[in-house]
Amino acid sequence: MPKSKTALVASALAVGLALGGWALWTSVATAPGHAAAQTEKSGSEKPATDPDVLHVDAHARAQLGLREGRAATKEIVKSIEVPGTVAFDDRKVAHIKPRTKGRVLSLAVRPGDVVERGAVLAVLDAAGVLDAYNGLQAARASLGEAKASRDAAAIAVTRAAALLKIGGVARAELERRQVEAAKAQAAVESAQAQVDLYAAQYGRLAPAHELTPGTSEIVTPIRGVVVSQSITLGEVIDTSQDAFTVADPSKMLVLASLFGFDVDAVKTGDRAVISAAIGRDARFDAHVVSISAALDPLTNAVAARLEVENPRGTLKANMFVTVAIEADLGRRGVTIPAAAVQITEQGPIAFVQTSDDTFQKRALTLGLQQKDWVEVKKGIADGDTVVTDGSFGLKAMLLRSLLGSTD
Repeated sequence: MPKSKTALVASALAVGLALGGWALWTSVATAPGHAAAQTEKSGSEKPATDPDVLHVDAHARAQLGLREGRAATKEIVKSIEVPGTVAFDDRKVAHIKPRTKGRVLSLAVRPGDVVERGAVLAVLDAAGVLDAYNGLQAARASLGEAKASRDAAAIAVTRAAALLKIGGVARAELERRQVEAAKAQAAVESAQAQVDLYAAQYGRLAPAHELTPGTSEIVTPIRGVVVSQSITLGEVIDTSQDAFTVADPSKMLVLASLFGFDVDAVKTGDRAVISAAIGRDARFDAHVVSISAALDPLTNAVAARLEVENPRGTLKANMFVTVAIEADLGRRGVTIPAAAVQITEQGPIAFVQTSDDTFQKRALTLGLQQKDWVEVKKGIADGDTVVTDGSFGLKAMLLRSLLGSTD
């Protein structure tokens, strides 16, 4: 016997044993109506009209446990499962610096505290605030003096105008007083500008809650959680130093690591499910919002950014998660259940049911292969009925038929 036929014989014997015993195999292979592999009692075989067609009666189908599925055309979506890391949304993180140099008098929060927008985080003893306060008071005093001079000059002009009518003063005196009044008005406007300047400076540095002059508060511009605190009581800090970091955790980012062909498959807008090992219901719907334009030099991965709602704060920054992305490949194709595909030496095959007891072997050209289904580019048409459960048994019967033809 040629070497290739010997290999086929060995494969057939192994498959027969895998079905659950030679006795069951003999019962299935010789069932009434099985024209492609039935053997006469004398040892002779009936010739098969088509070696790729199997005829299996109801009894044999029941023993094999045959079940069928249907080929269907659908959008080809690749399921990709990759690791990911949770991070805060950069647009919702505040790195808070003091508004002026000063010594820390008190701390109102600790890392992990939830704070509202405008909440006081710390109070500083700030000489700059006192300077601004004193300058504002001096400017207000100067403004009051300038307004008094303006009012006096205005009265002098009014009197001079009245005296001019009765010849009590010369016109030159009226004009001089008018010039003095204009100068007084200019002085008022200059003093008002100084008040506005110091008021703005003090408003930027001053406490928001009427504390003692000379103190300044550090307040948060957003609602969120205090992530870090980098100052201590009694420490002198300046405006270049981060005092607190506050982040809003209601919506988080997940950075998913894409490798190889997955980089090209994933697109903005693809849906995903985030899974975290922190509880039974730790699954979150998300979608891809952007894909990095550069590889991570350490991992050779491309980061896909996903936005995920986190209203209960379950997801924490730097947490490791699993990201299952449904990558739409932008095409439609014929698909069949993965259980329908059997592998042979000649390649993948499936069995198409053409009638109640007739099954035809089809050679397949496969496309995308997923856990539950595979894309078939050639060999199966939309609407074909394929064998799923029990297809391995049909494959064994086919090999048994070939074994009989080579004896």
